[in-house]
Amino acid sequence: MKRVLRIAALIILSMTLAWAGAVVSDFRGEPGRNKVTLKWTSEAEINLKGFEVERGLNKMEMEKLEFLEAKGAAVGKTEYSYEDNSVFKSEGRVYYYRLKIVDKDGSSTFTATIEVNPTISSARATWGSIKAMFR
Repeated sequence: MKRVLRIAALIILSMTLAWAGAVVSDFRGEPGRNKVTLKWTSEAEINLKGFEVERGLNKMEMEKLEFLEAKGAAVGKTEYSYEDNSVFKSEGRVYYYRLKIVDKDGSSTFTATIEVNPTISSARATWGSIKAMFR
């Protein structure tokens, strides 16, 4: 029963993402030292403008980090990656990421939100705390 529900959810998610000009699969975040590398696969990029990478400290408040232009592959799979080198704060901080899939006509939809916990060096954590004091 769980497998059937999971398959149905994937079909619905795929149909939703396809309306925005692409089907995104395998969206993941890889934690690194003072960085997070996001990787995803796009299929059937039809009228796709590109991807807006968003990050937040919770799932509700996301901000734009970068916009990546679509590579425009109408068939087959296209690999994308983005490296977030702006992770500061303290060890144990969880960052939330999602992609906004933007079509050429301005319509958009979002991927599921993922969470990543990178390793922050002590020097960078201290600098992040100092910067936060002056905001």
